[in-house]
Amino acid sequence: MRHYLGIALVVLVAAAAGFAGIRRLSAQEGSVRAAIEAGNKKFVNGMSKGDASIIGSADTADGEAFPPNSDVVRGRAAIEKMWKSVLDSGITGIELATTEVESQGPLAYEVGTYVMKLKDGKVADRGKYCVVWKKVNGQWLLHRDIWTTSLPEAKK
Repeated sequence: MRHYLGIALVVLVAAAAGFAGIRRLSAQEGSVRAAIEAGNKKFVNGMSKGDASIIGSADTADGEAFPPNSDVVRGRAAIEKMWKSVLDSGITGIELATTEVESQGPLAYEVGTYVMKLKDGKVADRGKYCVVWKKVNGQWLLHRDIWTTSLPEAKK
């Protein structure tokens, strides 16, 4: 009987330690998600102000963007230039909806949806995205950014 009580005690202690680890992980994931949402807010703010430098400052120096129907855009300056061309095309705002965040050490990924709008409020594009975030000097920044439209292909 003592043997079974000892085993039960070990199992309970191990389970409690495991649950404590899950709580710590959930708290960590929550703080990472909050930091990513703050980064997204900065990005959205840059779009609404029409300021590509604010948008670009959300990226790592060696960040890469993978826009649809285009080559890879490498480096913060090139990413800023890309977003400047998007703003110049008439896009005045973007809505982001994060659906998933997971992290491991200095890297995290985010999955979500986006809606880009024109000045008159009409939807210019909507789709989905996946971003790899990297923690640099204590700050979470976009490191790899890929998105694709959900709108049907334009008829030719």
